[in-house]
Amino acid sequence: MFGWLKRLIGGDPPASPGASGSGGTAVAEPPEREVPTRVPSPLPEVSAPSPEVAVPASAAASASGTPPADPALALLCREEILDRDQNSVGQAFELREDVAGRVRASGRRARDFMNELLVDQIDRYGRGAALRSRQVCLRVWDGFLANPALGRLKGLNATLLVQPEFAMRAASAETVENARRLRETGMRIALDHAELGAWLESMLPVADAAVFRMGFCAPEEVSLFTRSVQRLKPGVHVWAWEVGTQDDFELARSVGCQTFSGGFVTRREDWKGNSLSPHGMRLASLLNRLRSGVETREIAEILKHDLALAYRLLRYVNAAAWGLNHRITSVEQAIVVLGQQPLERWVSMMLMGSHHAPGEAVVMEEALVRARFLELVGVLRGERDPAAQLFVLGLFSMLDVALHMPLEEAIKPLKLSESMQDALLHQRGPMAPYLELVLAFERGDSERVQSFAQVLGVDVGELNRLQFEALDWVQAAES
Repeated sequence: MFGWLKRLIGGDPPASPGASGSGGTAVAEPPEREVPTRVPSPLPEVSAPSPEVAVPASAAASASGTPPADPALALLCREEILDRDQNSVGQAFELREDVAGRVRASGRRARDFMNELLVDQIDRYGRGAALRSRQVCLRVWDGFLANPALGRLKGLNATLLVQPEFAMRAASAETVENARRLRETGMRIALDHAELGAWLESMLPVADAAVFRMGFCAPEEVSLFTRSVQRLKPGVHVWAWEVGTQDDFELARSVGCQTFSGGFVTRREDWKGNSLSPHGMRLASLLNRLRSGVETREIAEILKHDLALAYRLLRYVNAAAWGLNHRITSVEQAIVVLGQQPLERWVSMMLMGSHHAPGEAVVMEEALVRARFLELVGVLRGERDPAAQLFVLGLFSMLDVALHMPLEEAIKPLKLSESMQDALLHQRGPMAPYLELVLAFERGDSERVQSFAQVLGVDVGELNRLQFEALDWVQAAES
C-alpha cells in the first residue's frame, strides 16, 4: 500500500461525514485533471449568467474581503503539483479562463482586479489543512508584484507564477526589485513564460524556477528550454506544466524538470480487456455483502480469511482519531465500532487503492476530493442520506482511472443502484446533475457550473468554500 493512502485506510480514519471540512484539498481535475471519454449531457434550460462585470473604481477594493457581485467570476481552477515520483506536493490555482472576457475593463486595471480576486479567494478559504503543509501556486502578471494584496498570502507556502506584460522587453528595475523583495519575505518566484528572451533573462536572477508549458510542443523544445535556462542560471529548477501523457512526463523528467502539473496521471486510456484483480474482486464481493445487510459474524469471517485486510481494518479502527479508551483486538469488535456506513466507505477506498500504478496516490486523492465535494453539496442541500451516496458517486466516478479498466466493467461487480449507474455511465437520472456539476467545476466550465448549480438550488458562491473544505478533509485524513 502506498504512502499516504496507507495512513488513510490503514491508519488514521477520515473525519466523520457530517463534520466541517475546514477543520479537518480531489482529486482527478482544475481544469479537468482527467481526459473524459464521455460526451457532456446537454445544458439544462436555465437563465444565462450576466455577460460582464464592471471593475471597481479602485481595483484594490476587490482585496477588501467583499465577495464579487457575480460569484461565478471567482470560481477557481485547481491543478495538483507533483514531484518527480508523481507525489502531490501542492496545488496551483487560477481564475476560470472566461473571467477576463467578462470584466468590463482592459489592461493593467483588469489584470490587477483578477489577480486580487484570486488572492482574496485563497486568503478567504485556503487557511485550512490543505495548504498549510503544501505549496500553493498563484498565476499573476509581473506588474502585480508591487501590489500590497500579496501581503494577504503571509503564512502560506506561496509561489507566484509570474507572467510578463511585455514578453519581448526586459523587466523594469522596479519589477526585478519587487520580485527580490517578495523572495526575502519567503515567497517563491516561478517565471511562467517559456520563450527565451529579454524578459526571461532579466528576471532569472531573482527567480526560483522557470515554467515550461508543454501543450503541443515538439519533444526537443522542452530539452532546449531546460538547457538554456540552466545555462543562464545554473541550479534553477524547471517546471513542466500542461503535461498531458505519461510519455510527456517521462520526457520532461528525463531532461531534468523537477515539478509537474497536468492531466497525465488521471488521463483515461484504452483499458479494454483489463479486469479486476482477485483482491479487487474480494473487496467488491465484501462491499456487496455489506450493502445486502448480512450479519456481523459473516463479514468478520470474510475479513479473517484476508489477513492483510483484517490487519488494516484493526489499524484503522485503533487510530487515535476515533477517541477510544481501549484497544480493539478483534475483527468483530472493529466492525461494531465502525458501523455500517463507515465500514462501507473504508472498503470502497480499499477497492480504489487495489491497483498499483505510478501516480496512484494522486488519483486516490483527486477521487476523495471529488467524493467529499459532492457529499458537502448534498449536506448543503440538507440531504443527509443522499449525501452519503454522493460520496460514493464521486469516488466511483474515478474507479476506472484508479483500476485502469473501463468504468462499466469496473462497477459491474458492485451491484450499484440504478440511479448511480445511470449517473456514472449515461449521465442521466436524479444523481447526474451532481456529477455534472463537479465535472464542470473541475474543468473550469463556468456556464455549466451555473446551470447545474441552479438545477440543484446551490449557491455558486459556496463552491470555492466547498472545494477547500474537501481539500482540507483529505489532507486531515492524510496527516
